[in-house]
Amino acid sequence: MSKILLVDGNAMLFRAYYASKYVRRMTTSNGIPTNAVYGFISMFKKAVELLQPQYVCVAWDAGKPTFRHKAYDAYKGTRKELDEDLIVQMPIIREYLDRAHIFRYEQEGIEADDIIGTLSKMYPDHETVILSSDRDLLQLIDDSTSVLLMKKGISEMHLVDEKECLESFGVTPSQIIELKGLMGDASDNIPGVKGVGEKTALQLLHSYGSVQGVYEHLDEIKGKLKEKLAENKETAELSLYLATIVRDAKLDMKLEDCLFQIDDAGQNEFLRKYEMKSLLVEVKKNDEVHEKSERRFEVVDSFSILKDGVSLALDVDQEEAGYANIYGIALCDGHVVEYMEWDQFLKDEKAKSFLAGNASKSVYDVKRIYHLFKREQVEVQIDFDCMIAAFLIDNNINSYAAFIEKYQFDTESPDEIYGKSGKVKLADETMRYEYMRCFCGRLYEVSIQLKEDLVKNGCETLFKDIEMPLAKVLYEMEKNGVCVDQSILDAIAKKNLAKIDECTRHIYELAGHEFNVNSPKQLAVVLYDELGLKAGKKRSTAVDVLEKLRFQHPIIEEILKQRKYQKLYSTYAVGLVKHIQNDGKIHTTFHQCLTTTGRLSSSDPNLQNISVRDEDGKEIRKAFVASEGCVLVSADYSQIELRMLAHMAHVDKMIDAFKHNADIHTETAMHIFHVKKEEVTSLMRRQAKAVNFGIVYGMSAFGLSEQLDISPKEAKDFIESYFETYPNIQKFMNQCIEECEQKGYVTTLFNRKRYIPEIHDKNYMVREFGKRAAMNAPIQGSSADLIKVAMNNIHQKMEEKGCKSKLILQIHDELIFDVPEDEVEVMKELVSYEMEHAMELSVPLKAEASVSHNWYEAK
Repeated sequence: MSKILLVDGNAMLFRAYYASKYVRRMTTSNGIPTNAVYGFISMFKKAVELLQPQYVCVAWDAGKPTFRHKAYDAYKGTRKELDEDLIVQMPIIREYLDRAHIFRYEQEGIEADDIIGTLSKMYPDHETVILSSDRDLLQLIDDSTSVLLMKKGISEMHLVDEKECLESFGVTPSQIIELKGLMGDASDNIPGVKGVGEKTALQLLHSYGSVQGVYEHLDEIKGKLKEKLAENKETAELSLYLATIVRDAKLDMKLEDCLFQIDDAGQNEFLRKYEMKSLLVEVKKNDEVHEKSERRFEVVDSFSILKDGVSLALDVDQEEAGYANIYGIALCDGHVVEYMEWDQFLKDEKAKSFLAGNASKSVYDVKRIYHLFKREQVEVQIDFDCMIAAFLIDNNINSYAAFIEKYQFDTESPDEIYGKSGKVKLADETMRYEYMRCFCGRLYEVSIQLKEDLVKNGCETLFKDIEMPLAKVLYEMEKNGVCVDQSILDAIAKKNLAKIDECTRHIYELAGHEFNVNSPKQLAVVLYDELGLKAGKKRSTAVDVLEKLRFQHPIIEEILKQRKYQKLYSTYAVGLVKHIQNDGKIHTTFHQCLTTTGRLSSSDPNLQNISVRDEDGKEIRKAFVASEGCVLVSADYSQIELRMLAHMAHVDKMIDAFKHNADIHTETAMHIFHVKKEEVTSLMRRQAKAVNFGIVYGMSAFGLSEQLDISPKEAKDFIESYFETYPNIQKFMNQCIEECEQKGYVTTLFNRKRYIPEIHDKNYMVREFGKRAAMNAPIQGSSADLIKVAMNNIHQKMEEKGCKSKLILQIHDELIFDVPEDEVEVMKELVSYEMEHAMELSVPLKAEASVSHNWYEAK
């Protein structure tokens, strides 16, 4: 007999929320509450594991007035307004069900109980189990229907059948309705008979069987109870009507819709998005994938499939490219995976010639492939990177784990085969072969799908003309590295250590005793107990909290300074030394497939977050120097995001200002404050600059007021005046939001898509974040695409001219080159020209190149 699981969605979500509201408030890193969703999924998984159903339906209230409201205006009228944190999670749990491919259903005019009631009686030849915490549903129990009742919190479940209903609750399933008719239900505001509680109602039902039986024997009942029953007969009958679950509603669905075939990959994407990694499941491979994975695998002495369109994979462990062990190489043409041992491959000139040629080849992570082949002095040309393609189609696919899960690779984890980076293990040959067979073969199939998806999504040009060429440029930059003078870092470390000691002494003096300044617990005691500063509920010692306490006590300033010097010392002055390699350089890793806006990021170490706003932080840049016989040539775009905004929003006044090389912040101040150019003060310009850049990032009036230290009303007036001056900007921003609300994403000038699910969130703050992201992403993303185009063009021109100069760093809008002294003028002209002509905009692009001996001195 097949089993149907019917889930009371509202009841389960409410139970999950209130069971954890006070003991486990969960949120994502950007503040979205998830405790109810987490609890719901946990309960659902437990029920599925217990019952092993073939069909599942999660029923929901539609939120509209039902026939019960029409019969009784006060139905559910006593319910309190829902917590905002619970309301926020209602669309999120529906998103989970959709991503996991779990059928859900709601219908106007009836409640979830009525959907469940109808479904439970539609298929008597199936075993039906109802999952709920609501005892009202016990009335549906019969010989084919039982209720899995939630009892304590979200962990204890109790299966109730006809026998158990009578033993545990003292009534038969059908008497659950009669019970409500007599005693009512405070939670649903069902009135019942005034003055009759559960004990009395049970006694009456034990004596007379039903409400009708009670009234048929009313003369046998004595005293005030008889009076109450007589006075409330209509109310009792109404309560019976309200409490009776519908069993014959007309539903626009069929049992086949409820077929339970959970999409593990889809639910894992959801769980990662909402940071519930403890609930992640091992992805089940469907029959189609399994069938496709049954491809031939052959270990060969020479490749027979050296032809256009193959996929390529290296059998290599997970160490850095310079130290990784390469065991072999595999190719797949869709029918067979051919594998060659690495030593054999290095002798095969025909195979090496094929790799160096222009035949199409698909890989995963082309930049790593370039590094590995270069290390072995083998030339390779790759035209399709599945990692980059997948990221352009869905920017949530920003890791290997997300990639293989999304595209259902039937493989073991590389960790299981090779060990983790830094902890490699001797890989078993059989396991390696099986991994290569599955991975290289599936990569071929996925590459075909991705090529089609790029065209469908309009990303083909972005992929071919920008991202793939850029991968080669970034590989060269990583290989080049940047020279570092360790003696300068050592001197900075020594200086910062002295400043840390000095700040610590001042902190001890202000506190009146010594303590561990780096201990949040000890620091909280000093600040909030001993010094009596106003503490929040969490007695936080985080930087943003301390900033707000800055003027309450001089100790705060010293603590903030101590933390700044501590970071400069540990993260940079000492931390960077660990990354200096034998060639005296740091070789950072650039990431193309990480940030949602398309900006590049770097790691090991991150060289893009070295502060330039603070002089102490900027001093770290002195250690980054030109190589021997060279200088650094640096060029960055001037106000690129404002220029991009002016172009994309068609802002005539801004366009005119940029064309005439006017100071855009002074121009904005003139318009906002209605003054002449000579009347613009430094304060006016600073405020105009804050608004200019704030608008690009979707800054609110509150955010602007915080930055300028003015009232929110003044900030609001500034922004309104700004939009009056530049009405097309407001129009453009509104269009971005509307596009995002309609499509779920926004696009750059090069059709890069950024998906922003927050735009539809029920939580106001999350939704506002989504709107700001929708306004900013087209501008920041187009600017990021622009500098990528410039990098590609510069790289090409340098090759054409045979330049010895090397591009070594990209810091958002800035490019830095290591340039032989005899190429300085050539490179200054080449870099400036290519950056300024990377795109044709309605405003001129400006990028001046400067020369220095270290990064600190660069303009």
